[in-house]
Amino acid sequence: MKKDCFGRARTLSTAELDLLLLALPDNHRVLAHLLRRTAARVSEGLQLKWKYVLENQMLLTAPTTKIAKKTRTVPIHPQLAAELATWKQVSKPNNDPDAWLFPGRNPGEHLTRLGFDHALRKAAIECGFEGISTHSFRRSVLTASSANRVPIRAIQAISGHVDLGILARYIDVSDQGKNHAVMNGA
Repeated sequence: MKKDCFGRARTLSTAELDLLLLALPDNHRVLAHLLRRTAARVSEGLQLKWKYVLENQMLLTAPTTKIAKKTRTVPIHPQLAAELATWKQVSKPNNDPDAWLFPGRNPGEHLTRLGFDHALRKAAIECGFEGISTHSFRRSVLTASSANRVPIRAIQAISGHVDLGILARYIDVSDQGKNHAVMNGA
């Protein structure tokens, strides 16, 4: 865990993300998978309703975005689509499009941030990971996208960052990445 909840959330490799997801209970695992594949903030994921999940894309709408209060569309990864289809059968009561993607214990409420954080911390301890927080998924997908040479503007469109300078703080750069930049510069 982050020390006293301060500092940057640790970025995780693909293998570490896979391991962490396996250690989470079902409803928390689906949320973590969504965060991993969409770079959504945990609050955005928690506030999603089924009407925002379309066939091949997800709408992160004004009430769920952090600063700009704009809608952004994020494509749905095939693995996430399959998991959401299964999850829909388990969690969506009466085919209600206004139902929460991640319903809470009480009717009409969604899963809480605290509940997800508790499950995540327990799973991180079980996996032997330190420095993990709900933001680890966001930082991990943005860092992996950058390392895989996804154009920064595409990463920005997915993350919803208005400022590239702020986005840059999310992305870890490896020593190999630094060497690549030096060796391939003008």
